[in-house]
Amino acid sequence: MHKTTHTNNLVKDRTMMMRYLIVLVFIAVTMSAPVHSALIKSYDFDGDYTDTLGNGDNLVASGGSISFGMYNFDLNQGLRLNNALGDTSNYAIEMRLRVNDSLGGYNKLIDFQDLSSDIGLYLHNGAAFFYTAANFGGGVTLGEYFTLALVRSSNDITAYLNGSSLGTFSDSGSQAVSVGNSLNFFEDDNFTSQSEAFNGSVDFIRIHADSSTLGQAPVVVPEPATLGLFGLMLLAMRRFRKH
Repeated sequence: MHKTTHTNNLVKDRTMMMRYLIVLVFIAVTMSAPVHSALIKSYDFDGDYTDTLGNGDNLVASGGSISFGMYNFDLNQGLRLNNALGDTSNYAIEMRLRVNDSLGGYNKLIDFQDLSSDIGLYLHNGAAFFYTAANFGGGVTLGEYFTLALVRSSNDITAYLNGSSLGTFSDSGSQAVSVGNSLNFFEDDNFTSQSEAFNGSVDFIRIHADSSTLGQAPVVVPEPATLGLFGLMLLAMRRFRKH
């Protein structure tokens, strides 16, 4: 009778321990997996120019500086990103920024042609404009932050301002396909003698595979947390073996 009771308790303990292990494995796998698969890279300027998600190349700054989680730049200071897009024909680029000096004329935001052509995304008198394919319109306010996104899908380009679509235009000429998979931000091209630049601040730049994750901040699980879970798993396994 005593042996039977002991055996039953042992079986119960082992069953319970296996359940703990299954739960811990599930949590560890969930926490280690990418939360937003379409969000490829996120540059949040938390003291440096690295990708918060750890998936991409670092941004390269041409002047400017980081302070209080912002990259601040003057005329023709900017950022370059190599190996920028997972697919140069289908992507979404999102950034939150403000213009500090003037909204008059053209302000270069993104250059796709390695600074050799005037083609790219601008603000024109405060409105979103892709030269030469699309005048999106909309409007931003001097000194106030706004979020602008450019999405290219199946030869169409769509712009979003603060989450609202500004319209879609055909990019049959592939003007929004980057040369050499490199992007330049805020620095104007040599074609216009770099005369279409501005002073501004940027909060983040994010690269997405598509538009499905626009507006979603990256979720990064601290590595020690995952390691701690594996430590608990090892302790549970040792206890299981003792029984």
